[in-house]
Amino acid sequence: MPELSATQPVREASGPPPGEVVQDIAAVTRGLVLPPLRSVVEGLHADLARLCGHHFGWSDLQGRPTGTEDAGKLLRARVALLAAAAAGGEPTTAVPGAVAVELVHNFSLLHDDIMDADERRRGRATAWAAFGIPSAVLGGDALTALALRQLTAIPGQAGRTAVTMLVDALHDMTCGQAADLALDRIPGPEVTYRHYFDASYKTTALLAAAAAIGAVLGGAPGELVGVLHRAAADVGLAWQIANDVEDIWGDPAVTGKQAFSDLRLGKKTLPVIAALRSGTDAGQQLTTLLGSAGTEEELRLQADLIEAAGGRRYAEELSTRHLQDSLAGLARSLPPTAARDELTALFRFVVTRVP
Repeated sequence: MPELSATQPVREASGPPPGEVVQDIAAVTRGLVLPPLRSVVEGLHADLARLCGHHFGWSDLQGRPTGTEDAGKLLRARVALLAAAAAGGEPTTAVPGAVAVELVHNFSLLHDDIMDADERRRGRATAWAAFGIPSAVLGGDALTALALRQLTAIPGQAGRTAVTMLVDALHDMTCGQAADLALDRIPGPEVTYRHYFDASYKTTALLAAAAAIGAVLGGAPGELVGVLHRAAADVGLAWQIANDVEDIWGDPAVTGKQAFSDLRLGKKTLPVIAALRSGTDAGQQLTTLLGSAGTEEELRLQADLIEAAGGRRYAEELSTRHLQDSLAGLARSLPPTAARDELTALFRFVVTRVP
């Protein structure tokens, strides 16, 4: 997805007070989160700091500064800060949580690139391709340890709760990744929605934890923490399903991905599963073709069969339903503040790309 835009200048390091307009949340997040994020990464062993600095885009392969602040979209950090503000707390109280979830996110990227054999990310060589698999694995492990250290340093019950939430998210992400790998081995006629939803935890768990950790550090009561956790989980699932649709039918000029990218890999995404389970002639025909694509014509035929079987419509409707559930939860449970409006707008944009 494209970078979530921010046109206003960075606020002072103290961050915006609760309830204040935070339309520049991308810039606020960079101002608050990037300095401590860089500091902890640069404090690693020199070899790991060089690998991770390259991964984040702060340095080249030799460790020389690139002069950029590229660390990805910092989406999860934004969610943490907005959740704290929407719950009535100071966004700055959630900075350790925001740093922690970004470290975990990048741990997952380092390991995902190895599992997927991806050699490029964000326009540069992936860590494993540049530094080797052992070093990239260790780099991911180091980021996980750093993430936990951000939260163990927070005193009191809030720190303990935040640590538990992050550990639970790591567990769910790992199980989700295992379920995703298992999808490749399940024959098309046997794959179920449960298989897909189990795999979706690799995406939804950390986004949900970002919202919950931000709320906890912002002083929210337990019931409101649960609401924000569920709302972010719903958005994560809506986002994953929307990406499934986009990976088949999206415009490569907009997505930056090759047309039919998931079909080329034989991925059993939600539109595919819905088509396979539709009981239609088109779904039956897809069963014999899935995973055997070669030419553009064959890929287009698969996409047409998925649509004819109702897979695209089902996926789009389910994504919309989960997004609506998420936004309704925020509207019911949060006071009407600018922070709530910005969190709502961010959730909507993540799924729909519509500002």
